[in-house]
Amino acid sequence: MLLAGPAASAWGDARVRFVHAIPGAGAAQLHAAEGGISQRIGRQAGFGEIGGYTGVPAGRVTFELRARGGRALASTREQLRNRAHYTVVALGGGSEQLRVLREGGGPGGASRVRVVHAAPELGRVDVRLGDARIAQRAGFGDVGSYTTVEPGAYALAVTRPSDGSNIAARGGVALTAGTSSTAFVIGSAGEPVRTIVAADRTAAPRGAPATGLGGLADEDPELLLALLAGLLAALAGGAVYVALTSRSRRGGP
Repeated sequence: MLLAGPAASAWGDARVRFVHAIPGAGAAQLHAAEGGISQRIGRQAGFGEIGGYTGVPAGRVTFELRARGGRALASTREQLRNRAHYTVVALGGGSEQLRVLREGGGPGGASRVRVVHAAPELGRVDVRLGDARIAQRAGFGDVGSYTTVEPGAYALAVTRPSDGSNIAARGGVALTAGTSSTAFVIGSAGEPVRTIVAADRTAAPRGAPATGLGGLADEDPELLLALLAGLLAALAGGAVYVALTSRSRRGGP
């Protein structure tokens, strides 16, 4: 019975993080509401920032993005699955919107990467990872499928489909075996075009965990159960030992 409360809360959560990709919008805070309860997702983020994961109860959840001062910028409603991981990305383009992206795991021995086009004034682009094209003629708001690649460090380039000229480039993008990552193309409205790359399902929370189990909330439930059961057994054993020792000293039966 002692395990039911905190353990059920942790395992009934989805994990959600926020990516701020609205150029010129200033700092903003993502909120999630479910069953009449509202909570913040990470901390307030500025343009181009990726927040840490926050536990959100699985189910039908309403997300709302608020500017500094509480003004609502955008909202959406999404069904979250138990123990799944999600990225909520805020997009600009004249009409702010939120897109909820479910994250995938990585295949053993390989890596996966996908592209999200979040630069509203850029037009269509190609994106290359090393020599491989991982997005072709992507338009604003497009979310690509994961592409499987070999683990390693890569150069990432955003290019024009018409002539292959570079729009933005960065090197040293490290992709490790067994992981998936998302590359966000962001910029315009006065902000330079660039890419930010986030490893899916692995970012550490920047704020206090919402589940009460800290970093263990993302671990396998069987491991958590074993750890909690072991802790309870140790506490119970200690209590029995203290009781028997006390009786022995008093000479009682």
